[in-house]
Amino acid sequence: MSGHERFHYHNAEELLKKAADLGLELPFQNSIEPLFSSLRIGEIELPNRILVQPMEGCDATPDGAPGEMTFRRYRRYALGGSGLIWFEACSVSASGRSNPHQLMLTADTLEGFQRLVETTRKAARERFSSVPYFVLQMTHSGRRSMKDAGSRPRAACFNPNFDQSPDDVGIMQDDELESIGEQFAAAAGLARAAGFDAVDIKACHGYLLHELLGAFTRKGSRFGGSFENRSRMLLDIVRRVRDSIPGLGVAVRLNATDAIPHPYGFGMERTGSAAPDFSEPLRLQQRLLESGCNLLNITAGIPSYMPHLGRPFDRPARGVSHPEADPLAGVCALLRWAAVFQRAQPAMPVVGTGYSWLRHFWPHVAAAVLSRNWASLVGLGRGSFAYPDAPRDLMAHGRLNPAKCCFACSCCTDLMVNHRMTGCVLRDPEVYKDIYRKLPK
Repeated sequence: MSGHERFHYHNAEELLKKAADLGLELPFQNSIEPLFSSLRIGEIELPNRILVQPMEGCDATPDGAPGEMTFRRYRRYALGGSGLIWFEACSVSASGRSNPHQLMLTADTLEGFQRLVETTRKAARERFSSVPYFVLQMTHSGRRSMKDAGSRPRAACFNPNFDQSPDDVGIMQDDELESIGEQFAAAAGLARAAGFDAVDIKACHGYLLHELLGAFTRKGSRFGGSFENRSRMLLDIVRRVRDSIPGLGVAVRLNATDAIPHPYGFGMERTGSAAPDFSEPLRLQQRLLESGCNLLNITAGIPSYMPHLGRPFDRPARGVSHPEADPLAGVCALLRWAAVFQRAQPAMPVVGTGYSWLRHFWPHVAAAVLSRNWASLVGLGRGSFAYPDAPRDLMAHGRLNPAKCCFACSCCTDLMVNHRMTGCVLRDPEVYKDIYRKLPK
């Protein structure tokens, strides 16, 4: 496979030829009608299949309430016409926040979240005849939580890919994990009170519930070792939310594979190779469905370990090297992996990702993915930062404006990593350009 190349395609023929040259299967069709078919999730019918992925804006107030720029961002999503808005990672506790500007839902911040839901929904209703489905992502950052100077990260288990020695990390005990599970359930109740249609019990990208899924080396614990133990906390939370909060949908954003060799990664071959093995993730999907999860969002990788896996890019974030593989190969892998899960459970809506790098061609790829039943919804993260009104333009004109699309430049990632207010530096420069310029070199 050839090396990394930036996006340089002027037409669909060039893009498809590159895919063929690389031996990749890239779904593509001219008609984008499948994007605007409806989809029912529970009792709610979505107006279209386009979804805003959860991308943190790092613009909450110190107590975790939505800030002024949070309201601006979600209003823009609502006016843009997406059928589902997956609100960004919201911590279930102060100790689980990954940065001082991350959202956190508590009794004290509930009123702010209620206003966020109300104003976002109102904006959509005023522009369109229907409103999006609202999912709030609930998380605990685990080893990535903020810590006091000199203190060790708190994690589910030692991982040599992130820790130099076992002494570098403090292992969470079972009673602490059980307490965090209760925090998830309490926060889900508050999310319902705030007006969200569903909550996402986040299990991806190296955060706590995801780390537990790969806790093969955690010994003498109810939450480590066997598959039953490693999946226990996630499944317990899903069941608890289902049973205690009638009417609230339960979603999970799940890593299909981590790219971290066994025994430190989830969804990996047991040989210690870098090859994925979906047997456990698919087994977990079945258990999630049985436990009350009615929406699955498939992603991959851990940003601090192999960032291109979940977000194919042209320019890497600062301090990150270019991968050897072409970004188009990463896009096709993400599409294919989502298809594995959608085909395993046809009645369970699966969200696919990886579309932003494709620029103005993504609607044609996404429509073909839907036509093939490789996914039920198509999600854009960085693409929504850059072009929040993309669905509206597709409805009005049947095409996107290339000058408004995500440039895959990783500037938004640079802002996020540095805990700065985050958005698209190139497409929303009046807000984010000066913030970016002031980043430490």
